[in-house]
Amino acid sequence: MPQIIVIDDRVTNRALLARLSAALASDAQVRDFSDPAAALAWCVENTPDLVVTDFKMPGMNGAEFIRRFREDPRHRDVPLIVVTAYEDREFRYEALAAGATDYLLSPVDRQEFQARCQNLLTLRKQQLIIMDRARMLEIELAHSDRLRHEALKESEAKLRGVIDTVPAMISATDAEGRYVFVNRFQADAFGVSQEETVQRTAEQLVNGPYGARSRELDQKVFSIGRTLAGFEEELITPAGESRILLTTKSPLRDGEGRIVNVVTVSLDITERKEAEEQLRDAKEAAELANRTKTEFMANMSHELRTPLNAIIGFADIIRAELLGTVGSPRYREYARDIGDSARHLLSIINDILDVSKIEAGKLELHEDCIDLDAVIEDVLRLVQERAEVAGVTLRREDGGKIPALFADQRKIKQILLNLISNAIKFTPAGGTVSLARGVGADGGIVISVADTGIGIAPEHIPIATARFGQVDSSMTRRYSGTGLGLPLTIGLVELHKGKLSIQSALGSGTIVTVWFPPQRAIPAQRLSRTKAG
Repeated sequence: MPQIIVIDDRVTNRALLARLSAALASDAQVRDFSDPAAALAWCVENTPDLVVTDFKMPGMNGAEFIRRFREDPRHRDVPLIVVTAYEDREFRYEALAAGATDYLLSPVDRQEFQARCQNLLTLRKQQLIIMDRARMLEIELAHSDRLRHEALKESEAKLRGVIDTVPAMISATDAEGRYVFVNRFQADAFGVSQEETVQRTAEQLVNGPYGARSRELDQKVFSIGRTLAGFEEELITPAGESRILLTTKSPLRDGEGRIVNVVTVSLDITERKEAEEQLRDAKEAAELANRTKTEFMANMSHELRTPLNAIIGFADIIRAELLGTVGSPRYREYARDIGDSARHLLSIINDILDVSKIEAGKLELHEDCIDLDAVIEDVLRLVQERAEVAGVTLRREDGGKIPALFADQRKIKQILLNLISNAIKFTPAGGTVSLARGVGADGGIVISVADTGIGIAPEHIPIATARFGQVDSSMTRRYSGTGLGLPLTIGLVELHKGKLSIQSALGSGTIVTVWFPPQRAIPAQRLSRTKAG
């Protein structure tokens, strides 16, 4: 139901305008006033939907009434139509300037009055609908904002709870180095509550150099705008305990990219540092013990070689009867056994000495361009008799022409002897040991020794390659040996920057492959130029 007020000091005009206004709607409520001040007083408590007013009135003209009416925020959008005489053009302009919505010429035309007022009431109705919707939207927005604020507080509480459970010191400081946030872990480390840390600096909370250093580093992050990552620092706790921290400081920026805080995360690595120190001490002790053992073995090997050489020499003299006959032939057999046993023992001692030198980094290579095929022939000739006694067939596979090998000839021979001797030892009678050599896909030289022997379980290969390692270490084992041959061979290969690999399975034989890097392969053209030079 529209509320309409009519203001006119003339009774006839006021009655006419009131009657016309009542006809605008069946439920229209019309109130008329002869005095503008009385109308303003009524509008203090009420808000009309349409105002129809004369302009020239005693005590207060239309312009003054309009201005005072519009001062109330509730009335700023209320449509107001001014009725003026045709000749009062200046009054119309003044009314519009004061805030009138429209004007009518007097005497009033009924149809024009109804059309204009209907339009203004429709406009008012639309305004009220919009205002109502705006209020509803405002209420909804306020409700949403409240829900969002509550959700944000809940999210912040959860985040704070998560941060408080992290076993690390986490904090945020402002440009003056004052804490704006400290998690529980850091507050406990400082010996204070989280509330006590807010707006206080590290210098105020912690004794010692930690506070001043923390402030300096925060200022550096603000200055350079970059993260300071992974540096170690010491914190002396209130109990006087030294803790080692691994700290990262990162800039926190606002929506415009300005640094507003420095976020610090510190992990307590005291136990880890102590474990590292213990591990380092243990490693140094083990290395010292290993060096001591290696030096002892090397010294003992040298000490044992001297009398063994004498035993071998005298046994050979007796067996050859260089100083006269020894009588019974059994003495010559004993002398031969003494020499063979001494040579075997000397071979073991030489292996020990070589392993010790390799471990001590003192075994030197005497390198030259060698004919690998010639070395292979020599080795096969040396082991031929042993293979025949064992009933094992030696086979050499032709892999085509290969370059010369730049290596220590004696040690290459030792590598091949160890590999082929091992293959013969672990191959039953009727089996085969094959040797092949060739050029690998990368240009390096590859040598492989394959047998049809007893094989090794894959999980036992690390034992076989360890010094003194024996897959069967029982006193009644079938195959004798010191367990030094394969580890020594690996060491000699690695001295040449090569690699040794083993493929084997129980009952399926073994393939040992030795690879030498491409730079050790000397092409024939280069070899001929070297010899010519």
